[in-house]
Amino acid sequence: MNSESPENGSISIMALESGVKYETLDEAPDVALLIELLGIRPTDLAKLSQRFRIDIEDLQDVQDLDERSRLQIEDNYTIILLRVPVDLRVKDRQYSTIPTAVFTNGRDIIIIQNEDIPMRKPKVRQKVHLSTTAADIIYRWWEIIIHAFESTLDIIETTINETEDVIMREMYPSQLEWFFQLSRDAIFIEAALRSNMKVLQRLEQTHVLGKLMLDVDRLEELEVDLQQQTELSAIYRELIDNAMNAYDSMVGHNLNRAIKTLTSISLLVSVPTLIASVYGMNVGLPFQENPFAFVIVMGVSFAISLPLLFILRRMNLV
Repeated sequence: MNSESPENGSISIMALESGVKYETLDEAPDVALLIELLGIRPTDLAKLSQRFRIDIEDLQDVQDLDERSRLQIEDNYTIILLRVPVDLRVKDRQYSTIPTAVFTNGRDIIIIQNEDIPMRKPKVRQKVHLSTTAADIIYRWWEIIIHAFESTLDIIETTINETEDVIMREMYPSQLEWFFQLSRDAIFIEAALRSNMKVLQRLEQTHVLGKLMLDVDRLEELEVDLQQQTELSAIYRELIDNAMNAYDSMVGHNLNRAIKTLTSISLLVSVPTLIASVYGMNVGLPFQENPFAFVIVMGVSFAISLPLLFILRRMNLV
């Protein structure tokens, strides 16, 4: 593995049959190689393009974070471009899924990632380096992507459960902002899963990539796993929608109660306000010469307001 940090880009080069690793592409002999790029540097892309006769524009496609999933078969190489999830726990991010690509000429295989794929089980990732053929690495890479979606959907499920509990306790949940973001993520993740499914289905139909022949049964097993994640994504998106509807209903119910309470309070306050307004007029009024006029007026106000308060309390309006 190159010593450069992933933030600036890193490259890993390994001989498939022997498992020997090389520091640079120039040191690697003319044998079947597994090359992994984490972070994309123009110099690495230029060397790969020159050595493996891959169009530089195809290599640069992975840098476009809006690139769609696709299977592209050229004369000298094949591109399997897929979308993978990002770490949803990182709040300051612009995307829910990003592209990653696998290039192969039937012997060598190149994996390009914009950033590391979030996974719950690192052992799944390590199995790639135990593979000895390009076909086996393609199967392993599909397993990694399926596992990454599984881990991401677990985060969504956990957040749904936690937020539903908060919604039932609070009128304005503190987690609601993240939940809104999560509902957006679920939509993009489901779209990415569906587009990846189309690529896998086309790969099953083709299964011969130049000199490389893929096992259709193995691809079908991967399709079943990917279909399960797609269905789970749809279920979680519906759960998010249900939770948001429940929140909207709760907010509407609490708002109606608040309006009723405020209206009832206004009705109670209006009685003494009316009496005070009448006795504020510069005209002749009852009790104006009586030294106990203030006490009498206040007593009348309370005599009217207290029964009204009792009636409103019986109706659960205050």
